[in-house]
Amino acid sequence: MTGERGIPGDVADARDLRSGVADRPGTAPRRGAAGTAGLWLPRHRLTGPGLAIAVTTALALAARLFTLSRPGFLTGVSEYDDGVYLGAAIRLTQGGLPYRDFAFLQPPGILLLMTPAALVARAATTATAMACARVLTVLASTACVPLAGNLIRYRGTLATVVACGILAFYPDDVAAAHTLLLEPWMNVFCLLAANAAFSRGRLARPARLGWAGAALGFAGAVKFWAAAPAAVLLVICLVVTEQRARRMRAYLAALAAGFLVPVAPFALAAPAAFIRSTLVDQASRVGSVVPLSLRLAHLTGLIDVLNADGRLSLIAGAHSLFAGSMIASISSADPGWLPFAVTAILAAAIAAGYAWNRRRLSCLDWFTLATAVLASALTVGYSAFFYHYPAFVAPWLALAAGGAAGCLGGAAGWPGGARRAGRIAAGAFAAVVAGAAVLQVNTVAALSVPGTAAAGRVIPERACVVTDETSLLMSASRLPAARPGCPDILDSLATTLVLSHGVSVQAGAAHSARAVTAWQSFLSRADYVWLSDGNARRIPWTPGLRDWFRENFRPVGPADPGIGQLFARVG
Repeated sequence: MTGERGIPGDVADARDLRSGVADRPGTAPRRGAAGTAGLWLPRHRLTGPGLAIAVTTALALAARLFTLSRPGFLTGVSEYDDGVYLGAAIRLTQGGLPYRDFAFLQPPGILLLMTPAALVARAATTATAMACARVLTVLASTACVPLAGNLIRYRGTLATVVACGILAFYPDDVAAAHTLLLEPWMNVFCLLAANAAFSRGRLARPARLGWAGAALGFAGAVKFWAAAPAAVLLVICLVVTEQRARRMRAYLAALAAGFLVPVAPFALAAPAAFIRSTLVDQASRVGSVVPLSLRLAHLTGLIDVLNADGRLSLIAGAHSLFAGSMIASISSADPGWLPFAVTAILAAAIAAGYAWNRRRLSCLDWFTLATAVLASALTVGYSAFFYHYPAFVAPWLALAAGGAAGCLGGAAGWPGGARRAGRIAAGAFAAVVAGAAVLQVNTVAALSVPGTAAAGRVIPERACVVTDETSLLMSASRLPAARPGCPDILDSLATTLVLSHGVSVQAGAAHSARAVTAWQSFLSRADYVWLSDGNARRIPWTPGLRDWFRENFRPVGPADPGIGQLFARVG
């Protein structure tokens, strides 16, 4: 591996790591650097690391677009959250505010990002807007691959192939990209921040740290978990002594602005509801119990080769845990000891790679390792678990693994054939990634999700409809306009949590008289009620409420296992 101007990579890195910073004031930018909004993403010939980035990016995009080409995946119902986020963005364009006018559990950043798709809904249909939102999310997820590759390319081809290959086909990252979810959007802003904060592994000058802070601040406005990389970068700014005060001022001011500017208007409109919904209710919510072994199976990527019962199977296909993730289904199976063993092996391999390194770790190494540990702890330790949570770990795990591979590939003391050995290792890992890609494509090829057009035609355009899953109405282009008298329930889970003071259905929300009475009031004002298969996890049904509902609503057509049952008011 060679550094700039023909200087050997290890020598150049050792020289610059004495200060721990890059692009010191008073020096010219590095040759080949381009100033783009302060990020200075370098231009390189399409050889070695550059070629690896280009190829893995193209493959990542192809894999994610292939998913959307499957029957129903572009406009059908495959997730709960996407309808909530896009529906809330549509309400925002109509003048409604989250927390004040309707229940919402996440910070408002995703609503701002989805404003273009929401405007499409107003000009066309909500199904068309959903298709736009899904394509945009695919692009955001794919963009993370070259951003990660650009961070680590200075370590050589092997490191780049490992990092980009893992991220391109990390199972839960691919699954999270199939529709509108928070993790791909949070990740892309976190990686933009990392590209601004580091150059060839070293901490950047204060101006670039300002851009990093702004990007991380907005990432936190998308999902609060972005506080993990933000906190790690803050510690690194404190540890590196050169220009510490200037660096801290630039980073903290931009971090605060990046978060407060998009969040403050919504938080000030309903401060108590904002704090309770996004912090208290989220922290206290209780979901379905997911075993630690199953969480680790997702985290390590084993879901590609585990079936729905948690057993090892290379031919599970449409019955694999990965297939379940693509249709938002979480198995409760316990895979046993295998995920623990694989986790220990991966951790040991990464640690051994860095331990082999003959020079001290770079600032980027510490940043990716610490963020990977924090992100993993959040994923396995949070009270609730969903298949898209490990997507937050994906870029940091990929960078940590790539960094360890780069340490091995560039370690001093290797024999003269080190470059050839590195190429062989890169080719071997590329073959492993290709195998994972084939497994995933084979799995996705057999999948489909149901459409809602037939049920949507039954509902008059101006009817008042209440549903526990807004994605059903979005797909059918029957999301009712906000108007007096019709309950505006975009997130039934959030509505229940707000009414029961943070108690989920699993934790006993049905014992809250306030929540049960409110839901009966909502249903009593509806012309139609559309209940998904998972409605019992979101609506606090009691025997009395079920009896009342059966007396006042009748089924319309047969129930569909994919889209639930539509009901019309009696009379």
